[in-house]
Amino acid sequence: MERSLFRYVWQKSRREQIIVLLVILVSIPFNWASFDVPKRIVNDAIQGGAFKDGKTTATVFDWALHLPDFLGGGGFQISEGFKVNQLGLLLTLSFYFLVLVLINGGFKYVVNLQKGVLGERMLRRMRYDLFSQLMRFRPEDIRAVKPAEAASMIKDEVEPIGGFVGDAFIQPAFLLSQALTALAFIMMQSVWLGSIALIIVLMQAVIIPILRKEQLRLGRERQIASRQLAGRIGEIVDAGPTIQGNGATSYIQSDIAGRLGTLFDIRYALYKRKFAVKFLNNLLAQVTPFFFYAIGGFFALQGRLDIGQLVAVIAAYRDLPPPIKELIDWEQQRNDVTIKYEQVISQFSPTEVVTLEEKGEIARLPSRGEIRLDKVEMVDNRGQPLLAPLSLTLRRPGVVALIGGAGGGRDTLGRILGRQTMSYGGRVMIDKEPLSAISVERASHFIGYAGPEVEIINGSLRDNILLPLKRRRPVVKPDEVVDHEEHRRFIEALRAGNTPLPFAADWNDYAGAGLDGEEALEERLLSILDTLGCADEIYELGLDAKVIAPLPEGAAERIIEAREVVAAELTKTKLAGLIETFDLERYNANVTIAENLVFGAMRNGRQPADFLLDDPYARSVLQAEALDEPLAEIGGRIASTLVEIFAGLPQGHVLFERYAFGGEVDLEKLGELAEALRRHDRRSPLDPTVQRELVALALGYVEPKHRLNLLDIALQRRVLRARNSFKTYLPGEKADEIEFYDPADVIHGASVRDNLLFGRIGFGVPDAGRKVAEIARAALSRAGLDAAAYRLGLNTDVGLRGRLLPLRLRLMVPLAQALIKQPDILVLDLDAFAVTCADPGDLIRRIGSYCDDKTVFLLLTDQGLAADIPEKIVFNGAVARVNSKGRAIDEADEPQDEMLPSNGAVPIEART
Repeated sequence: MERSLFRYVWQKSRREQIIVLLVILVSIPFNWASFDVPKRIVNDAIQGGAFKDGKTTATVFDWALHLPDFLGGGGFQISEGFKVNQLGLLLTLSFYFLVLVLINGGFKYVVNLQKGVLGERMLRRMRYDLFSQLMRFRPEDIRAVKPAEAASMIKDEVEPIGGFVGDAFIQPAFLLSQALTALAFIMMQSVWLGSIALIIVLMQAVIIPILRKEQLRLGRERQIASRQLAGRIGEIVDAGPTIQGNGATSYIQSDIAGRLGTLFDIRYALYKRKFAVKFLNNLLAQVTPFFFYAIGGFFALQGRLDIGQLVAVIAAYRDLPPPIKELIDWEQQRNDVTIKYEQVISQFSPTEVVTLEEKGEIARLPSRGEIRLDKVEMVDNRGQPLLAPLSLTLRRPGVVALIGGAGGGRDTLGRILGRQTMSYGGRVMIDKEPLSAISVERASHFIGYAGPEVEIINGSLRDNILLPLKRRRPVVKPDEVVDHEEHRRFIEALRAGNTPLPFAADWNDYAGAGLDGEEALEERLLSILDTLGCADEIYELGLDAKVIAPLPEGAAERIIEAREVVAAELTKTKLAGLIETFDLERYNANVTIAENLVFGAMRNGRQPADFLLDDPYARSVLQAEALDEPLAEIGGRIASTLVEIFAGLPQGHVLFERYAFGGEVDLEKLGELAEALRRHDRRSPLDPTVQRELVALALGYVEPKHRLNLLDIALQRRVLRARNSFKTYLPGEKADEIEFYDPADVIHGASVRDNLLFGRIGFGVPDAGRKVAEIARAALSRAGLDAAAYRLGLNTDVGLRGRLLPLRLRLMVPLAQALIKQPDILVLDLDAFAVTCADPGDLIRRIGSYCDDKTVFLLLTDQGLAADIPEKIVFNGAVARVNSKGRAIDEADEPQDEMLPSNGAVPIEART
């Protein structure tokens, strides 16, 4: 990016700046006229200067244009005007002054509006340019950037810079036009008064900026301290659970308190300097009227200055200090934002950047070739070797195992081959082409990398897996109809220098991945899930997904049909007892008390317990059925029991998950509730906050799961009566929020599993879930809903950094991303994912079979898993070990102690 802020602004907004500057130029005559009219009102209309020598009328608006002598002299009569008496002259000039005020106000409105629009547009451009520059960092440079600091710079630190952009050229031009017009007018009325005004203005222009230098230094310190604070808070949030688990919260809080104290001291010093300068500036501004009244009045008494001129001078000076003050503020703002701009740009100006886009068509690699490493080595920032010098030639395609401990040369070579780091020595040649010289766009087509770090973005599981295919730039067809809003968005994006391509378009690169379209993509996706052994987990996610209206045509009938098939199959196999169905007349022991009360699914995603606690109608039902006190009593017994159960248990014990009651177990809160109950005098009402917390505990209770023996038949009957009241008297505006259980209809808002089983699997029945799942899956398959279940599973929201996904699926994402685009070269770290597999060897064989025509580097710790892989590179720390014959290790190699380290002098050719 351009290092000079003003050059950057002028290059990106030259046309808009010139247009506004022309508007300012046009406004100057009207501004001058507004200064002259008050003098005419006083001298000509009020004092009668236009009616001397017995005149009873005066001519107004007689405008003529006179040419200079070198153009031949003469002139043109623009308007002959009209005659008015003294009162008419007063009213005419007064209304004329009013019109000029409105015109000048209109000019200010237009100029300020255009400044604001230009500033916002340039702010958008600057943020986009900085983000685009960040995307051009080398992978290792991106990892070195603290996310919180980068976000703070792009979002917050450029905000004042963007606000200044609209003022960069327009503001000084506009303010100078106003100030110079006023000053020139004062000079024309009285040289002495004009000189006084000029001296005061020059004092302000010289003294104030000198005093504000310290402000700029303090402002720079404040910006750096604020950025460091944001980065530190970001680090602490990421490590929050670890900090809590180790009891270091007070220590960390003291660190933040110290940083906040430093920031306070800087801001306090800044405020003292700021308001001292403001006081001096206001003082100088107010001294000038004193001279005007004293000296101007003296001149008026002597007859050297008429009253109209004095009034006009004072009126003109009224418009002089504001632009001067704003010019001084602009100068300070210029210095401030220039420093901020230079600091931000320095953070986004690495020593090296990568080429993002490929010029012309992307050339794929030939089916056969070679990968050659020439003395490739890498050291860390302390000079310690991460990879010893390594020379190696590998034929493509083939499978190569990189074997060694995590964090050693194995991982380093994997990152180099996967183009995840570029700060290495030596050369990596792909078919005689340097890997480092290949553009990011082209490299993404033939290199797939899945390392030990799992990076998952917000969105669905499908979005994450298909991320490598989001590289086809959508094309707007000439005959495509675009609505007005989309056209406006497109034009505004172009004006702001942003990409106009819509995010909601289909970005999937079908052709680049060798696909015919969406159906082929779905087939490949399922094939990859099968290869990685994760298809069943995705299917289970689909069964747990919510059924959202509106459904595709015929889907509701097929779900109900599948429900009947499941019920019949359960009866046939004598497994019907595993399911407790949703029966309006019976209490379902396998769901929570809250679910029994609502007895339906919430369409808006809210939990039934939250609805019962927060909604006025639901609260009224609980009160009318006198359930508040019994539920609070159950909650109290739960709190007291859990405090006893968890006393002395380590964090993470299996009981914590069992008694979570819809959230994490908060022992401190439970202890507070138990203590509040112990101290409570039963003759007085319970504190409303405590009662609410206790009712919330009770609403999440399930007798067969928690087994605290807190539900009796009488209370179940009261819950059933409340259920009936809740449904019967539900207000019409609440009807769209809840879908009540109905065996003859689809339950929108409930999971696919609940819709199929129309009930819940009993707790404590061994292997019940697996048996029922097999029956449900067969029923879905018969109904032709298999693909829909996979689709729902893939559309599951992953949560922040994938926290809503099971561990196995979270580890699966980078592997699926590498496989989905069918690259020519794959670098796959299988250590973490293989641990979750029952047979890691079978996983490796499936991947090898799926990538039989590709070059695959498998990063492994266990050498036994590479038994079927003929080509191996074994690492001992940063050193790669090869056999004494100068070849890659295979099954026929001699014992390990006869192997030699590759020091760059011995080339290695891996056999295929």
